[in-house]
Amino acid sequence: MSDVDAVSGADDADLVAGHEDQTAAAAAFVAQVTEYVLDFDKGHPHANILIAGKTGVGKSTLINTVFRGDMAETGIGRPVTQAIDEITKADVPLTIIDTKGLELADFTPIRTDILNYIEARKGEDAKTYVHVAWLCISDSSARIEDAELDLAKALKDAGLQVIVVLTKVSRFKDNPFEAVVREQFRDITSDIVLVRALSQNIYDDEDNVTSRQEVRGIDQLLNLSYIRLPEAQKYSFANSASISHKKAQEIKRNESETAINYFCTAAFAIGAAPIPFSDAALLAPLQAGMIIKISDVYGMDIGLNNVGQVMTSMVGVSGAISMVGKQIVTGAMKLVPGAGSLVGGTISGTTAAGLTKALGSQYASALSEINDKGKELTIDAAIAAVRKRIPF
Repeated sequence: MSDVDAVSGADDADLVAGHEDQTAAAAAFVAQVTEYVLDFDKGHPHANILIAGKTGVGKSTLINTVFRGDMAETGIGRPVTQAIDEITKADVPLTIIDTKGLELADFTPIRTDILNYIEARKGEDAKTYVHVAWLCISDSSARIEDAELDLAKALKDAGLQVIVVLTKVSRFKDNPFEAVVREQFRDITSDIVLVRALSQNIYDDEDNVTSRQEVRGIDQLLNLSYIRLPEAQKYSFANSASISHKKAQEIKRNESETAINYFCTAAFAIGAAPIPFSDAALLAPLQAGMIIKISDVYGMDIGLNNVGQVMTSMVGVSGAISMVGKQIVTGAMKLVPGAGSLVGGTISGTTAAGLTKALGSQYASALSEINDKGKELTIDAAIAAVRKRIPF
């Protein structure tokens, strides 16, 4: 073997070894990010909402208007009993428990199925609980069935927060049927919401459009449902809500703070035993998990494939994913007063949390800004927005 061949062979071996090191580092990074995301999800289980109402009250339209992803059309409806379907969708952390049969004359077995189902979901795993029920009644019918009153009382007695939703409402101010509903349900719930989930044109006798009634009341329903849900389910509810509604945008901003604070606490723990500045990349998997969960609450699934690109864009540099954490901390020093002096020193828990908070807040603000401008939330839009906002 010539000296040249020997050198070439050594170079090839170094390249292979280097590639293997990078592959191992990438795999370790993915595993750490996944662990952080799963730990967060354990404390923020799916939201579960029971929706009841007679055929024709507009439940499917309401579901698709309130929640993202056309849940009632593209979700998987799994029949559980004669009275119940469970509607779920892979990327939406929500289960809709759709009940049927309120107009049936033989209502007793239907009611029993519903209550048995609710009781069966009460276990050690909080994600299975049903906490909120929407009882939908058509405003145009101007009629309350005994079965509706009976079921509402039974749901309340079972521990659910009951919200009566008047659907297909044309008149919101001084609605006479609303007054009747409030009186009839006064001992069960005061949560009465009027909604119109579908916009519609108003025509005259010549079939000319005279006016248009827009979607209305969804913000009130979102707000009341969010308030009534337990704290643990609020994040998933925010994730599931359609961002087209003003109240949903507000809820998503609130819950992005929930994610940021969670990961800041974890960052503080990492820095509780001050880490060398040169090892700041230890924060990268945690910060990647934070970016993923902030994206999730805005309904944007960036996944592990894109999170590195987003994080890199936040500091205006490119490089291997294993270096992102160090690069982020280097740039983010400019966001934390007094932190610049730590270069070459150590990063404390307070500083690690502060850096993580700064990055998360900037990213959440960028997504909120995109939405406020009425633009589609995409990876490219997110990257462009954060590049404009990050001051380094």
